Amino acid sequence: MNSDNSFVDLRLNRQEGQNQDSFWPSFTDIMTVIVMIFVIAMVVLLLRNIELVNQLRATMEAERAAVELAKATGEEKESLALKLFAAENDLSMLRMRLMQLEEQRTEQAGTIDTQHRGIVQLQAENESLQLLRDQLNAENFTLTQQLKKRDALIQQQQQNLEDLQQTLLAAQQQLSRFQEEIASAHSALNTLEQNYVAVQEQLARLQQRYSSQSGELLAARVAERESGRQLQTLQSDFQQLKVKYDKLIRPARSPAGRYLVEVRYTKPDNRILVEYQTQQQPGYRSVSQEQLETVLAGLKEQQANGLYIKVIFPENSGLTFTEAWGLTSHLHGSYDYYFQGGGPELVPVLPTPDQGE
Repeated sequence: MNSDNSFVDLRLNRQEGQNQDSFWPSFTDIMTVIVMIFVIAMVVLLLRNIELVNQLRATMEAERAAVELAKATGEEKESLALKLFAAENDLSMLRMRLMQLEEQRTEQAGTIDTQHRGIVQLQAENESLQLLRDQLNAENFTLTQQLKKRDALIQQQQQNLEDLQQTLLAAQQQLSRFQEEIASAHSALNTLEQNYVAVQEQLARLQQRYSSQSGELLAARVAERESGRQLQTLQSDFQQLKVKYDKLIRPARSPAGRYLVEVRYTKPDNRILVEYQTQQQPGYRSVSQEQLETVLAGLKEQQANGLYIKVIFPENSGLTFTEAWGLTSHLHGSYDYYFQGGGPELVPVLPTPDQGE
């Protein structure tokens, strides 16, 4: 308390009454600063909002481009998957072919040498036959020309003989009519007879030459027919080789457009276990060989585009090469589309372990 028995003034702003005139300008300044801060914050927020809108638009465009890229990538992936599948099939076929070639390499070495010598001999014989054919054609052409000349000469001689015969007949008629001229006619007759004898001798020589040339021509024609038969034989061999070549250049075996059936063989405990699945019914199911063939026969009749039989032999399946080869050959030869259309010889390729065909 104060000395005047009054309480002490504990207020912080004891001069409030004195400074009441300066309060409102200070409050106005504070509010101005707050409004400016609010306006600046609003401007910053608007700019940030515009930037976010632009970023959102760019993000949407990027997402749209990413969707298109993903779609194109998916199509390309499907195409690459199909190519990879075909490449795996080709690799499997090549592996099994290599196994077969390794087993047959020793026994085929001698056969290859023999076939090579036979090919060389056939080529030499073919060249000699072609040369002989050309020579025979040339000789045939020459003989034909000579025969034509001889035919023309013989016809001319025959015409002369007919003329002489007519002349002789006329002379004989003149002899019968003019008996008073017997002496002169007899002399003329002797002359004609001498001419006739000379013509007969010349005609006999021509006929002899004609017979000789006819024999040569006959021999040439026989040789030509023999060459023709040999040429036909070579042409037949060529046609057979061409047919085999046309069969060998068939398109590669592919599951595209075919109904896929996967068959898996194992041999636990010396008993062959058969399992299969189809593209419409995935999941391997155990069946007997007879049941499998019944199913494949039904699918073969239902599927107009044919079946693609994929034979699988897991690693350590327990089957021998001969057993696997026999099973694969039987299934392919009976149900696979590639071996049903009159293509190349039925030589199925056995898949390697853990690989389908």
